[in-house]
Amino acid sequence: MAMRMGLAIGELGEQTGLATSALRYYERVGLLAPAGRENGRRFYGPASGERIALIRLFQDAGFTLSEIRAFLAAGSRRHPSWLQMMKAKRDELDASIARAKQAKALVEHALACRHPELAVCPSFRAALKARLGRPRVSEKPR
Repeated sequence: MAMRMGLAIGELGEQTGLATSALRYYERVGLLAPAGRENGRRFYGPASGERIALIRLFQDAGFTLSEIRAFLAAGSRRHPSWLQMMKAKRDELDASIARAKQAKALVEHALACRHPELAVCPSFRAALKARLGRPRVSEKPR
């Protein structure tokens, strides 16, 4: 009987903290490939755990699975699309951080406001008016 070289899907799931269904999904979307099959069961090579960690790091940074797949396909920082994708994500994160800072300032103001109701606070009213006056922008779905 030949000895299996790698991890079963359940073992990889335990190692990475992911459900086997998530690992199968990563396979379906092209982010992960089993090293082979034995008796109809998937097994994964030794680098698969690091591949999952890399995917999770990208997700933590706000990348979509589609974006991660594109980065992995580029394969190298030397690939022209790699730099373009990274700069686009940086710009997206900058915009997200700016929105989060504005939201935090609003919440901090609401906590410190001396008015009994926010609806009568001049600062809050000005923020409402500014929000109503902004042109409608198509936002990326979350």
